[in-house]
Amino acid sequence: MMVDDKVLSKDEILELVASRTWYHRYEVSPGVMTPGRMPIDAKMLLDYYGLPQDLTGKRVLEIGAWDGAYTFEIERRGASVTAMDIQNKDRTGFAVAHRINNSKAKHIQCDVTYLNPKDHGKYDIVMFLGVYYHILHPLLAFQNIYNVLNDEGTVFYSGHILEYSYNIDGLMAKHKPELMAIVDKIPLTLFSRGCHANVWSNWYIPNLLCLNDWLATAGFKVFKQQVHEEGSTMAGAAKKITNFKLAPDWDANRWYDLSSHKEDMKGYKRILFFGAGGRLEGLQEELRQSVPAGAIVGVADNDPAKWGKTIAGYPIVNPKDIPALKPDLVIIVSTFAVEIFEALDKLQGETGLFFEMVNVDANRLLDTSCGREVY
Repeated sequence: MMVDDKVLSKDEILELVASRTWYHRYEVSPGVMTPGRMPIDAKMLLDYYGLPQDLTGKRVLEIGAWDGAYTFEIERRGASVTAMDIQNKDRTGFAVAHRINNSKAKHIQCDVTYLNPKDHGKYDIVMFLGVYYHILHPLLAFQNIYNVLNDEGTVFYSGHILEYSYNIDGLMAKHKPELMAIVDKIPLTLFSRGCHANVWSNWYIPNLLCLNDWLATAGFKVFKQQVHEEGSTMAGAAKKITNFKLAPDWDANRWYDLSSHKEDMKGYKRILFFGAGGRLEGLQEELRQSVPAGAIVGVADNDPAKWGKTIAGYPIVNPKDIPALKPDLVIIVSTFAVEIFEALDKLQGETGLFFEMVNVDANRLLDTSCGREVY
């Protein structure tokens, strides 16, 4: 093995390996294993996770690198690698392994809680293996990973799950019947202040439903997932959704009044309101002042008792008649906005009809607690 153009002998490599305390046991150099207690076959595992053999030209961030078992295998596949860990590289085996492998990988000491593109750059791939359950803010971690990934970037992740935790943890084994009754039905996360599976830092153990909700909330679409029942672990991969917004359409496409959108509505020729109730009646003055004359084609409502009647001077129609009206804008004024958005989305898919949808709701809600603005 060469280091700065100097060939290291096997004895020198062994001496370097002996100078550090290792957690991972892996082949750091041909025929030389590190004396860690956790065996890792990096090549085999990365193949299992689905990481490509050829990463030429790719920028890869590995979070939780520790001794570098994965780092140098990823580098061997042609990637430019940044290894990140909360520990100093000289406290683990990373610095020694870096020297032995004559590596060009960069190491940064950082908690994923503080990961950001300004300080740490952008990447094509993020490896997040065996980490999410060891940290106090796993959802924030996935959101930070989203922010440092390039468009269409991929995160590979793995860790403990709740589904088969009775195989590895005494408390979960004791409560196996209760766990099995709900674990595949609702999103759940176990928070362990003690030692889940005899490890004090196993903080958050989600079931797959919850883990997938974390990923969806952070802006990812899962495309691969594998489960190991004996160890109650999983491995997955997910793509970054470009221009992701946390708020659903019914909330993101929200107007708080009509008057503020008078100019917007001038661009539409056939406007349909949905919801023939008190909200629309309360908007009658704004209707007269803000909506272009002659643009309103009717008001849809799900109540059959209202069909054929009028509200604010406009006919109330069956939602099934919407395709015949051919609206280019539907303004929803109903407390059932979520259900109406879903039904109209389905209608557009079934009929090929296209129209914009907005939700008029005077309630101003904005949640910025998730690490970035919802909208």
